Amino acid sequence: MILPGFQHRPGVHCGSTALCDALRARGLDLSEPMAFGLGAGLGFWYLVVPTFTPSHLFQGRGPGLERNACAALGAPAVERTAADAAGALAGVRQALQRGLAPILSTELSRLPYWRARTPFGGHRVVLAGLDEARGVAFLADTDRPGLEEVDLAALDEARATLAPPFAAEGRPWLEVDAPPVPRPLADAIEEALRRQAREMLVDAGGQAGLGALDRFAADLPRWPDEAESAKDLSRCLRYAYQVIEVRGTGGGLFRRLYGRFLREAEGAAPQLTRLRLAERMEGLATAWARLAHELRHLSDQASPAIPLGVVAQARALAEGERRFFEDVAAALP
Repeated sequence: MILPGFQHRPGVHCGSTALCDALRARGLDLSEPMAFGLGAGLGFWYLVVPTFTPSHLFQGRGPGLERNACAALGAPAVERTAADAAGALAGVRQALQRGLAPILSTELSRLPYWRARTPFGGHRVVLAGLDEARGVAFLADTDRPGLEEVDLAALDEARATLAPPFAAEGRPWLEVDAPPVPRPLADAIEEALRRQAREMLVDAGGQAGLGALDRFAADLPRWPDEAESAKDLSRCLRYAYQVIEVRGTGGGLFRRLYGRFLREAEGAAPQLTRLRLAERMEGLATAWARLAHELRHLSDQASPAIPLGVVAQARALAEGERRFFEDVAAALP
């Protein structure tokens, strides 16, 4: 059974696409950039994991997008977990029976239709239906135009497997509903902008936000010495290019997608136009894309070193993002 009236619209980012699909199932239709922006979807996480390949990796989105967007909209959102496969299946079955489209957290490489080798934890998909007689689930996933049919055992493995960067135990899923009383969009946008600035500016000991971006920029010239091997270094550089430009980011490490949100936000809240936020974020997205292509070129070299010019680009991005979010925080206290 597929949830009656379920509609999947392909997008570029798993979290915002999934949220749009889940809310649309409850009668609330948002654009993907608006869902991403209301969720304060930008972030920066930098990890060095010597036992993992690639050993140096980062991500450019925040982990709480769905919950943040629901809070800004006043939409109910409940995250649930289960200790075992039977409980996890029963939980999402009950959500479907209540007319909800649950958002599942999965490890992407365990989803058979992706044919991916690199693990990626925290990939969001929407469960659109179940056919337990056949032992399959129907998933809506990011840019895929239709629903993907997945064996229930494979789906449980994807839900149970832990991998960086956003692994979570307990086979978690999120149940979201439309807000009982619609909130003015301009109010939701301003709240989301404040939250985004706070989350980027918070001091997380260099593990997240601008502190992690500063640490990445400072560490980048040492990657050749710290990598486990030349192959690992090549993978680090190639993966960095992919997470900036390819892996469901919309280009520019999600900054281009966030720029589209800011353009749409100006229509709902014209007072934002004077801040030139969309223009500035689009410039940051372009700079991230330029850095990505430099890193991709380096990944093809036999013994790549990190040129001073590339390091300077990373440092300029860290400085530019800090100025952007400090200005947002000052303008919207």
